[in-house]
Amino acid sequence: MSLTARELAQVVAELAPLAGAYVEAVRAHAERALTLSLRGRAGDALLLLSAEPDVTRLHAARRRPPQPDAPYAVQAVLRRELEGARLAGLETLPGDRVVALSFERAPARGGPVRLVAELTGRHGNLFLVDAAGIIRAAAARNLSQRRDLAVGRPYQPPSLPPAGPGSDAGQGAPRFAPVPGTPFPLSAAIEDAYLAREEERRLAEGRRRLREPVRAALARAGRALAKLADEAARVPAAEADRRAADLLKTHLRAVRRGATEVAVTEWTEEGPREVRVAVDPALTPQANLERYYRRYRRIVESAARVEARAAEVRAREAALRALLGRIDAAGAADLPRLEREARRLAAGPRPAAPPRRKRDEPALPYRTFRSLSGATILVGRGAAENDALTLRVARGNDLWLHARGLPGAHVVVRLDKAKAPDAETLVDAAHLAVHFSDARGAPQADVAYTRARFVKKPKGSAPGAVTYSQEKVLLLRTEPGRVERLLAEEEGGQGG
Repeated sequence: MSLTARELAQVVAELAPLAGAYVEAVRAHAERALTLSLRGRAGDALLLLSAEPDVTRLHAARRRPPQPDAPYAVQAVLRRELEGARLAGLETLPGDRVVALSFERAPARGGPVRLVAELTGRHGNLFLVDAAGIIRAAAARNLSQRRDLAVGRPYQPPSLPPAGPGSDAGQGAPRFAPVPGTPFPLSAAIEDAYLAREEERRLAEGRRRLREPVRAALARAGRALAKLADEAARVPAAEADRRAADLLKTHLRAVRRGATEVAVTEWTEEGPREVRVAVDPALTPQANLERYYRRYRRIVESAARVEARAAEVRAREAALRALLGRIDAAGAADLPRLEREARRLAAGPRPAAPPRRKRDEPALPYRTFRSLSGATILVGRGAAENDALTLRVARGNDLWLHARGLPGAHVVVRLDKAKAPDAETLVDAAHLAVHFSDARGAPQADVAYTRARFVKKPKGSAPGAVTYSQEKVLLLRTEPGRVERLLAEEEGGQGG
């Protein structure tokens, strides 16, 4: 959704009283969106310009958009050029939805400049143009194939569009009903409409972010069930091995050393019949008998495990399908709870990858994980890294864990002062302590834990060797699914 040329003209007329105000602050909230904090005789105002696709607009704002994690490069330029300047006026320019904000500055700062906003939807952009008409800054790279809009080149406005959407022709009923009782009634109506649209977009993106890994987990469950079905299909062959073993047992004296098969009599309901049983000529008769029984027992025992695993996968598949339905119907307030449920099923979205480390920047001495409740868990990468994590990174109130009596990684849970870990975080951290120790794969193990301030490094001790006090011991029965979830969601994706 973008404002039409007529709507932009109406907004510009409404904002005319802002002329004469001074720019106190410039903030870039997206690549092609910014706000100007103004102070003047008409009072304080926040002016929003956005050339972002689908949310292209200009209006006075009552709410400041959220700040990005990292500032955009154009913000520093616009702050230097516009903060302290006086807004001389706003006007629409000939062309397709173009608005220019004129600013007066002292001659020592370079004289007047214009901020030209091309609010044309997908190809929109913001340009800072000096008094000579030269582009001094652009919010984004040039998207026009007909105009050279590079920094340092003369600014060329777009050509007039043909009659149609975005022009004054064919305008229907007004889309925005002014909000009475506000300083800028039309701007307030536009802001409310776009806030609702952005909320819908955030909700759709939040649903998509959860839906994709759940669908991937469903696909993995389907492949696992197909593989388990193949293993279950081997059970009938096991019965043939048991039958052959039973026949050999009753005719063991008939087996000759070096023979490849033996003819035996099998008694059935229809009467006796001759059956030929294959044997390995390199084995003794008794060894051939034991081989058949051993293969039969192995397949039967495997079948029991396969059925238990298949039941587990089918239950997880059903839970994932139900979760997918709840995600599709979820509101914004439901998404955090559904994300925790997805993570419990090892189907949560992967954390964003951390910024790439520079070549000369040393690697962190720990891996980073998140517990089911969102707490940060750090795991030492090796003996020397364990020392660095425990003695230099960990804070006194942080929780420290280690597989009791076994070589392994130091594990640290980040905790606020005087705060105890929740049960899920404690169990998650204990699983990591076991997984990154010599107890990996054991069905159960003891995990010692204490506050980091009670862990000491004896003088002259080997790397990773520490002493600790005030500890408690957790007898952990390991859950493979929990370890799988933690490893799948490691920040930076190291795995292991």
